[in-house]
Amino acid sequence: MPSAELINLVPYLVPTTGGLAILILGIWPKRVSIRLLSTATLFFLLLGAAATLLWQVPGTVGSMLVIDDLSRVFTLFFMLGAAAIVLLSFGHAPIRNELQEEYLSLILFATLGMALLVSSNNLISAFLGLEILAVPLYALIAWQPIRYGAIEGGIKYAVLAGFATAFFLYGVALVYASSGTLDLTELNTVAGDESLLPVAITLILVGVGFKVALVPFHMWAPDIYQAAPSPITALFASFSKAATIVFLIRLLCLQLPQIWEALLPLLWGLALISMVVGNLLALNQQNLKRLLAYSSIAHLGYILVGLAAGTAQGRDAAIYYAVTLAIMNLGAFAVIVALTRREQDRENLADYRGLGRRYPMLGLAMGIYLLALAGLPPTAGFMAKLLAFGAAVEAGNMMLAIVAVLNTALAFFYYLRVMMEFYSEQETSLNTIPPTQGTLIVIIIAIVLIIGLGIFPQWLLGSLQLP
Repeated sequence: MPSAELINLVPYLVPTTGGLAILILGIWPKRVSIRLLSTATLFFLLLGAAATLLWQVPGTVGSMLVIDDLSRVFTLFFMLGAAAIVLLSFGHAPIRNELQEEYLSLILFATLGMALLVSSNNLISAFLGLEILAVPLYALIAWQPIRYGAIEGGIKYAVLAGFATAFFLYGVALVYASSGTLDLTELNTVAGDESLLPVAITLILVGVGFKVALVPFHMWAPDIYQAAPSPITALFASFSKAATIVFLIRLLCLQLPQIWEALLPLLWGLALISMVVGNLLALNQQNLKRLLAYSSIAHLGYILVGLAAGTAQGRDAAIYYAVTLAIMNLGAFAVIVALTRREQDRENLADYRGLGRRYPMLGLAMGIYLLALAGLPPTAGFMAKLLAFGAAVEAGNMMLAIVAVLNTALAFFYYLRVMMEFYSEQETSLNTIPPTQGTLIVIIIAIVLIIGLGIFPQWLLGSLQLP
């Protein structure tokens, strides 16, 4: 293998080696403290992030992985995001005493899956990335078996992810049957069965739809959000979904533009029902985790508004939206972690009543995240919606843009309801424990990124040199 490809391989080898090393340290005859194991996990993730910066773009690893601006930006993003999840896990009182080497190694392997997925130039490597990401999530969702709904949530996700995998593999089989190749670069050039290929990509889209919880494949999402420990819900809601969306963007927008064009009516419909159903189901939710789950479904609809435009402007808007949505969700769940009780998470909105007044910094942070999710300036959420809706208008999808704006107004109602509970004059009697420094660092960095990307969107868009 050429030396350049070996260098490109390092960011994938680091989390793999790290995951195995953490497992070995966990069974070492002399007991290693969980603090030391967490520090070692952070070291491997930061080492992986540093190795990503050494990539020479463009590049490849064999014919399976492609090294470009998209894979470099998102692999770096996932390495740092996984480090944030480790910090949140260490600061989350309900699971702090149950952190073990398996938990930390599963986060490292999930990071490897996300990195493989966004770099995949072949449907086999994409499938491996999806499964390496999904399998650790099964275990992490059910990490505390005694917690209400944990086992049910893990089993439910495993079963439905199996359905998603079946659709994905059936689509992959049809791709090979229609074209004779699974290489995405070759797929764009070979003369295959032009009627079968769109069907195959549609089946892959169904598999991806299950993974990210697009309507009508969304029913599992609120249960999983509620069942998982909050740091794992943050991983699930933020980086896991972003990785799957980026793979979809690479497949449709960069490698198969002709299929993208053929599927625009389908993307239009999925965007419409995801926005409407997600927001309507979130309206009367009293459980904050379930509310954020339905909110995420609606935001996926906004991302599809950009993709349904069928233009480079819409593609870039979808990429920008995927990043900012991950940061906004990470920040919101970081506040939930910071306000957790010793025994369990606060889940109902009433459990947060008045906490914005008792803890002004956390209240301010949650206010910024919610305003960003609602799409108010000068946050990144506003810029994400502006880019996505602007792309729809430019492409002539005026009706979809109007529906998206109306849904944004509808969503503002339930985000405002959460803020009113945070700043209610009545105060919950449920005590909390002081947040750790790691949790506060994640909250502050998320605020800086949300405001920074809202004012200077070119920080992200300028780093992507896509055709």
